[in-house]
Amino acid sequence: MLPLTFRRSLFFTARISSKSLLDRPIMPPAFGVKQSEYKQLPEDSNYIERFYTELDQFRNEFLIPHHKKSYSDFNDSPNDLVFELDKYIELHVIPKYYAGTTISLANKLVVDRFLDFSRGVKTTLRLNGGHTFIFDMLLQSKKVFDDLQKKCPPN
Repeated sequence: MLPLTFRRSLFFTARISSKSLLDRPIMPPAFGVKQSEYKQLPEDSNYIERFYTELDQFRNEFLIPHHKKSYSDFNDSPNDLVFELDKYIELHVIPKYYAGTTISLANKLVVDRFLDFSRGVKTTLRLNGGHTFIFDMLLQSKKVFDDLQKKCPPN
């Protein structure tokens, strides 16, 4: 019996294109966050706390409807969460806010904010050891705090 050999080829006959408006291919991260022991974020870190709206929007508009998952479900694969976030920005946020020939300043700010949100997620995951459950905890804590503020009006 002859030995089998496998060879990979890097030649493509078809053009690879992205669905993105920016015409960039969306690639899964080649390297990224390595899962390690959980580390608490420093008190003065503001990598993700300023993005509650984006955290909630990404979860409710993309993770739950398309994947039936929440942030905690990516705890074993934080790089997959980063990849899904990048896909969401490229395929949903950018086309929605950059549609048409003229781009308003408000739309540019929304896209820039989502790009900052993506960087904040990556930084948070690098600092805390790749544990994604923190995003669900932040959203839950904010909801409880907001509900408490509604019930107890200021004096």
